[in-house]
Amino acid sequence: MIYPFFAHYRAPLVEAMLRHGQARYRFLADIAGPFGIEVMRFPPEADFHRTRCLYASGRLIWQFGVLREAMFGACGTYIFLGNFAWPSTWLGAIVARLRGRRVLFWSHGWTRQDSGALGRLRGAFYRIAHGLLLYGERARGIGIRLGFEPDRLHVIYNSLDAEEQFRLASVWTDDAVNRERTRLFGRCELPVVLASARLTRTKRFDLLLAALARLRGAGREIVAVFVGDGPERTPLEAQARSLGVTALFAGACYSEPELARYFACASVTVSPGNVGLTCMHSLGYGVPVITHDDLDRQGPEVEAIDPGRTGELFRYGDVPSLAEAIDRWTRRPLPTAETREACRAVIRQRYHPRVQLRLIEAAALDG
Repeated sequence: MIYPFFAHYRAPLVEAMLRHGQARYRFLADIAGPFGIEVMRFPPEADFHRTRCLYASGRLIWQFGVLREAMFGACGTYIFLGNFAWPSTWLGAIVARLRGRRVLFWSHGWTRQDSGALGRLRGAFYRIAHGLLLYGERARGIGIRLGFEPDRLHVIYNSLDAEEQFRLASVWTDDAVNRERTRLFGRCELPVVLASARLTRTKRFDLLLAALARLRGAGREIVAVFVGDGPERTPLEAQARSLGVTALFAGACYSEPELARYFACASVTVSPGNVGLTCMHSLGYGVPVITHDDLDRQGPEVEAIDPGRTGELFRYGDVPSLAEAIDRWTRRPLPTAETREACRAVIRQRYHPRVQLRLIEAAALDG
């Protein structure tokens, strides 16, 4: 497996590979990520080799050691993180194929159908690989429409530490949640909307505050909790004050037990911009998710939302539509037992490290 770096959330999947995998794994990656991204530490028993990355011109990456591995490495299958802006991946994948090795690209794939030169470049890059490991069914459908053979497109979804989330969620009884809500907000009966992400413009949390103000004007008082930090924090705090919306800005949080406190108190998670790992994180705690319906602007994890069961899709950019969705999912202070089970069932069935491992190995060992 050749990655520029392994983000910390990949640790449960790597652990599953080491403990339960049918194959023996060799990992090539740098030990640091760009922009302060937290990376995982490989355990001593892992066959891990550092391959330093050089970042240039924004998205361009050259990963040292990839070409040498492709030319002389003993692995039968190579899984590259499939980004066509990385020259070392182009060369490494081509050399590995010329040596008769099986090559797979792990990638979001298509979030929308490309056109023009960009689409041709992406298509040419993807065709280097014997197969693509994709995050969602929509990407597979787009690939088929673009002429890729269905048996080359393998959906492996995504995963976090699902078992740890299930365990932490079980600690939070209704009584414990009521005490925590009272501590945080002074009252326990108000619905709580959770926004857990880096606070940037693309997340459009201004729409969330506008929707909550609209509901407040209709007599519905709902508390917002923002877990995360970023350049939009100060503007959002000012907006909340001006609209009279009760909002708690908790700041950045990377401790899973601490995050579990906020998810335990939430009635629903709302991501007015695109949604990604937050969707899986929330569903793992049994909390439904609301996000927008423009799939060309969405992350593949949006497919985990089954409207009416595990969340809702509102009309893109439409505050009244978002307010209506929040209203429907906050009629009770906390999700019902049925809703919680539906959310966790999605994680157990598709977005779990053991499921992801099985799907990866089915593709990697094929042929």
